[in-house]
Amino acid sequence: MTASHLVGIVSWDPVLTGYLAVILGIAVLCGSVYLLLATNLGVRLGFLVAWTGLWGWMLLMSIVWWVFGIGWIGSQPGWNVLAVTSDPATVLVDEVQQLRGIPVDQPPDGWIQIVADEKRDDNAEDVVDPEFVQAQAFAADARSAADGHVVCDAADPRQLLAVNSCLFSAADEYKTYRVLIRGGERYRPLGVPDNVITQYFLPSRGRPHYAVVQIQPFRPRVEIDPNLFGDDGQIVIPDAQIDENEPVYSVVLVRDHGSVRLRPALLTIFSALLFGLGCYHLHRRDQAIWAVREAANQ
Repeated sequence: MTASHLVGIVSWDPVLTGYLAVILGIAVLCGSVYLLLATNLGVRLGFLVAWTGLWGWMLLMSIVWWVFGIGWIGSQPGWNVLAVTSDPATVLVDEVQQLRGIPVDQPPDGWIQIVADEKRDDNAEDVVDPEFVQAQAFAADARSAADGHVVCDAADPRQLLAVNSCLFSAADEYKTYRVLIRGGERYRPLGVPDNVITQYFLPSRGRPHYAVVQIQPFRPRVEIDPNLFGDDGQIVIPDAQIDENEPVYSVVLVRDHGSVRLRPALLTIFSALLFGLGCYHLHRRDQAIWAVREAANQ
């Protein structure tokens, strides 16, 4: 195999090219530092100093990642669909079972209700409730997750499953009545207060956070008559009508709080151990040199 063939293989595979670029970058950056130290301190001591310095830098970087939740982070928070049912009593969650028999126009106790497509009264006074504003943000994410779970187009591979949640082929085939939010309160063990220090270094725990999106199908679409015009001269487009023969489906979701800082925390601990190991061996070497010098002076 000639050199041109080898270059052709490497340039053809983008994954292989990426791995080679990372390996070459590490070899050049770390290798150049080690080469400089080895020529001044010796091969063994130069490697030990370069090793300790590398993991000291990794320790500082991972601490910054851990504090600010950046860098090599874990999974982001999000909503996971727990069940899609027409009877909330079948869901193995006590709070959800309480919704059985409650009409969609009646707010249930203990839940924050976000009415879908609710019209805002311009004459009403703006009263900002932080809890309600946060619930609206959660409701928007939960509704998006629910729509993606129950809507499946013809090319969706979930259509091939014997049991699936593909109730609709388009988002305009059903009406979303409301989104109910409950739970998710944050707390720290042993009653530790929430302040600038604890919010960075002592992770809080979250109680189960549930959302219920209640939807109901429309009647089959009526074909538009191109010859039927309204008083304004426009073609009459019939309004979608709720199918009273279909049940109200409840899409039950539970929030995954994620693990954004887990990987940086593990990397910090791992880097601290290797950095401490390098410092320990450097200290042992210094002690041996001091002992030799004391013996020579005596």
